[in-house]
Order: sequence, then structure tokens, then C-alpha cells
Amino acid sequence: MLTCADILTFAAARDPGAPALVDGPRAWTYAETLAAARGLAAGLRRMGLTPGDRVLTVLQNRAEAALVHWAAYLADLVVTPVNWRVNAAELDYFLTDSGAALLVFEPATAEAVRGSARAAVLPRIGMDGAAGADLDIEALEALAPDPAPTRPSAASLSVLLYTSGTTGPGKGVPRSHRAERAAALAHVAQNALRPGDRTLGVMPLYHTMGVRLLLSMALVNGLFVCQRRFDAAEALALIARHRITTLYLVPTLYHDLVSHPDFEGADVSGLRALGFAGAPMTDGLLRRLTETIRPALFVNHYGSSEI
Repeated sequence: MLTCADILTFAAARDPGAPALVDGPRAWTYAETLAAARGLAAGLRRMGLTPGDRVLTVLQNRAEAALVHWAAYLADLVVTPVNWRVNAAELDYFLTDSGAALLVFEPATAEAVRGSARAAVLPRIGMDGAAGADLDIEALEALAPDPAPTRPSAASLSVLLYTSGTTGPGKGVPRSHRAERAAALAHVAQNALRPGDRTLGVMPLYHTMGVRLLLSMALVNGLFVCQRRFDAAEALALIARHRITTLYLVPTLYHDLVSHPDFEGADVSGLRALGFAGAPMTDGLLRRLTETIRPALFVNHYGSSEI
């Protein structure tokens, strides 16, 4: 049975030069994404991580977050992404509850890492000169060659996602490669994705729909355009610049998008499919989106962390 690692490997084999990932001025083809992910995977294993170890990430939706997901899949590690807005106590909980073997963070999350007692005793990979890192992510690939190449099985865990913790601490939901790949295939079908589609990667990669978008884009050799944190004006500019074809947001972000002064003059003509999750959408907002964007498809998902 195929795994999440195979999704990227096959995408690079099908169309190595297709655009895969964009983060600001930086861009990667599928061949470049696979090469970068393989380098990170080798570095993680060189640090002593073994199959099944948890790699906890506290990152915004940046290219490195996507690359660490792919690297973990390739290395048979369990990527454990959590909300980058965590405080030190929350980070302690996630690190302890997940049994994390390594932490990946950035300057935006360095304060929580600095205050976390558990983080202090773990290997820490940083980026952009984040204070408190043992190693910068750019140096991780230099730890290769890979001491022990591994291949995950379909039954291996691929990701550990934490629920929002409405009535208490968030609970980790373990997801196998089989489950994640099946869910990504279902997302392709439910959203009628096409080869070369383009999506705005703003749904957090610590959320089930963020992971779905990343995997489903690779299934169709599509483009994942990172937006580190939502800003309506920037989102509209990215939608126009990259000719985004499929958009997935929560209702409050759709509201912010259509309420922004730039919306009236924005070029959203590339959008073919809209989707949402996380909360109900009002009739008024549904009507506004339908009348202004005129999507060929409008999809609602619910409860996808646990399926």
C-alpha cells in the first residue's frame, strides 16, 4: 500500500519541473521539493531519530513547515505540528504528551521555546537565526549521508494532530499513512481537483485541512502557495498573482476576505472551487461568495481530524 512519502516521490517522477511550493520570493519544483525533503530526512536520521519518533513543529505556514512534513514522511517519523501561538506551558504539555524526540521552531515561537522546561532537554532545530536552537535547519542536510534509509509502511503513523481542546487540553489524534493518503485522495475527489491546480496554503499545517491541502496538491502536481498568517489584502494579492484555482478557508476568513476594501477590484477569476470547515457559514456570506466569485464547486467539511 502506498504512503504519504510516495505521494511526493511519485509527483516528482511524473512532472519534476512542475511548480510545487512557493513562499514569498522562494519557489521549488517537485524535483527540488523532493531533494530538499530527502536532505532533511537524512539529517533527522543522522541526529539519531528512529522510525516512529515524534518531530514536534511550532511553525507558521512557511515552506520549511511543508518540507518538514515531507521529510518526516520519508524518514518514517511522526510529524507533530502544534499551533505556533502556544505559550510555554502549552508547549510543555504537547512535548510531554506526544513524547516528542525533537523540536522544530522559528523566531515567532522562540519565546515559548525559551520558557519551556521540556524543550530545554530536547534537540532543537531552528531557522532564521532563532535563539535557543542547537542547529539551524539549513545545516541539517549537511549531517548526511543517511546512516539508515527507511521506508514507512502504510500502517505506520504519519502525523499526530492535536484537537483544539474545547473542554480541556487538546488530545492527540494519531493518523496512519494509509488514513492520510486515503483522506487526501477523498479531498481530491470531493473538491474535483485537476492536474496543476493551485491553492493558497493558509489553513494551518497543524490543522487537518492544512495537511489535506498539502497532500492533495501533490497528488495532482499542484502548487501550494504559503501564507504564513492570514492577512486579507495579502491573500487577495496572492490569489491574483499565482492564479489560485481552489481556496479553502474557515468562514471568518472568508468574511474578512470579502469585507476587505481590496476585494471589489481584486482578480479572483482563477478561482474555480471554494471549500470551508471549522464552523457554519451564514446564508448571507454564502450568497456573497456565490454571487461575487461564482465558484463551480462549493464544499463544506466537518470533523475531519477524527475520520
